[in-house]
Amino acid sequence: MQLEQQETFVIHGPQLEVLGTAESKLPAPLKKRGTAAAVLAALALVSVFGIGGARLKGLHDKTAALYTAAQDKYGHSIQGDFAAQADAAANLIRVAGRTLGQGDASVQAAQTALDAWNAQGDADPAQQYALNRALAGAVDLAYTAAADAAAAQEKGQLDDLYASFTSAQATVERAAAAYNEQAQAYNQTAGGFPAVVLAGLWGAQPLAYFAP
Repeated sequence: MQLEQQETFVIHGPQLEVLGTAESKLPAPLKKRGTAAAVLAALALVSVFGIGGARLKGLHDKTAALYTAAQDKYGHSIQGDFAAQADAAANLIRVAGRTLGQGDASVQAAQTALDAWNAQGDADPAQQYALNRALAGAVDLAYTAAADAAAAQEKGQLDDLYASFTSAQATVERAAAAYNEQAQAYNQTAGGFPAVVLAGLWGAQPLAYFAP
């Protein structure tokens, strides 16, 4: 009995060029034999749909950088306004402690929230949001308690420091809203098929929002 001859499938032309270019840009871990199937699937998606993992990773990194980069011509940034806000909080807590006593519950709670903020390390935007809201709430309570008990001079100091704190907070929230909009656009792009497959292979994970 004669066996039928199997046909050989050959990729050529533009598809081969696309596959070769995409394969050359793959990160090293994806070139190992154990991930060959995943890579083949990704390359097929690139060939058919024209989506590149490197392009998604670049978009991911560019969008994430908006959270730390200067966002206006004056060099203001979310992180810079966080620093101004923390400084105002520290000074307000010090004046409130002088007015109410360091043992006052609202002063201690505000100091604890500030310490947690300063110790955050590499917190992502969602984690920073939670810490920021805790600090804002604690500073509000300490300011209210101290302002009620303060003499005129200290009341003026507290008012100025609280105004600086809330001004920084408002600036942070405006800048973060712009970042959140861009992060949402990226997450929608990377969350659809076949982009979600390539995003996973290239480590372009969904971006966290400065939000609950």
